Amino acid sequence: MNIEEILKNAGLDDKEVKVYLATLELSESTVYPISKKAGIKRTYCYDILANLQKKKLVSYFEKNNRRRYVAENPSKIAEDLKNRLDDFRAILPDLRAIYNHAPEKPQVRYFEGTEGVITVYNEVLKTKPKELLGISSPKKIEHVLGDFFFRYIQKTAEIGLHSRDLVIAEDTKLSGAFRELNPGTQKLKILPRDIKMATDTMIYNNTVVMISYAKNIHAVVIESKEIAETQKMIFEVLWHISRAA
Repeated sequence: MNIEEILKNAGLDDKEVKVYLATLELSESTVYPISKKAGIKRTYCYDILANLQKKKLVSYFEKNNRRRYVAENPSKIAEDLKNRLDDFRAILPDLRAIYNHAPEKPQVRYFEGTEGVITVYNEVLKTKPKELLGISSPKKIEHVLGDFFFRYIQKTAEIGLHSRDLVIAEDTKLSGAFRELNPGTQKLKILPRDIKMATDTMIYNNTVVMISYAKNIHAVVIESKEIAETQKMIFEVLWHISRAA
């Protein structure tokens, strides 16, 4: 980042940055040389200098009946930022208290591409939920994730992750292969043939994951107790009407 970008991040706008730097370089000056160096019309320069005075970055004095402007030491900016940060830290406990009492807001994250989906699956392994509910198409998963998914299934068995999975009818044979990798901890049922799912779904704890294996592969992770509970109820209805694998 250059000097101008950093000054903007410190709270100055484009014109204030130009006028402040021009005043800084000129040491002390009347308005006209400042406006010329900053590339800003003199009539506008008066207002900008007034704003910089309010921010205590510029001051002036009278000499030969003319107002001459002087830039304050740049350390004033650092001091001002520090003071503002100290003020914010002072009220942070109150802000946290307000935040904690606010209605629960869903946390939504978006992942793109095969690597993004793999990241989502790895998060499941790290979380180690007591039970994972899934609605999926193993053929799509295998096509996109390849050997990773077989390793993932093996890892779920290693950590003792119990899962219940609903799969589309066309994937019955492949689903059985997955179950053999995860004996005793995975239960499978086959969805009725007239039910087609455009996305795969995983539900665990207060989290819902929806994955699209279409042309633009992506995953959406939603963390919300209410949304997760609703998705769990929908899963249970589908589980009830589905047949054993």
